[in-house]
Amino acid sequence: MISPQEFLNKWNSDTYGLVNYDESNINSFSLTNETKNFLIKAGLPESAPPFLTFESSTNGGGIRLTEKNNSLGKMYDRFIYLGYTGSGNPVCINESNSEVVYIDYDNENNSVLINSTIAKFAESLLFYVAFIKKVKAVNGRRAYLEKNATKELLDWISKSLHQIDAVSLTQGGFWEEELVSFSEKKYIG
Repeated sequence: MISPQEFLNKWNSDTYGLVNYDESNINSFSLTNETKNFLIKAGLPESAPPFLTFESSTNGGGIRLTEKNNSLGKMYDRFIYLGYTGSGNPVCINESNSEVVYIDYDNENNSVLINSTIAKFAESLLFYVAFIKKVKAVNGRRAYLEKNATKELLDWISKSLHQIDAVSLTQGGFWEEELVSFSEKKYIG
């Protein structure tokens, strides 16, 4: 599992800047020490593939989801808001188990698993950025946006994500949905 410092060393902050979370806010939540340390020491990228945006404490991140969206019921108090998906669904940490999830507004506000921990999420992001670079190198600059990846590269990213966090590829989960979106296109190569 990747440490906050390893993530900082590997993440290209020149391309994707990092956001910070207020230490006193983060420490006020019942999160694991690992999760707290990661958010405080490393933070998260301002944006990251696939189409994720994170907000610092000064921009409304690192608070209870119900503070961000007061139309959600009390059962959403356990979610700590970090940012949002390309569809506008909030990305959160579930305070009760430290899972990184998004709340699917289009599916009865169900939580959808992204990764089982924040460190595994960060490591998955690093591998996904590498995957996109490989896809572009093989099939051209627009290949990722066109969902044009070779079977070999899809196998590589699937295996990599599985090694990082096997549960993240659960059917209906964030990463599984992302990889399935490529199978809607014909494999090239």
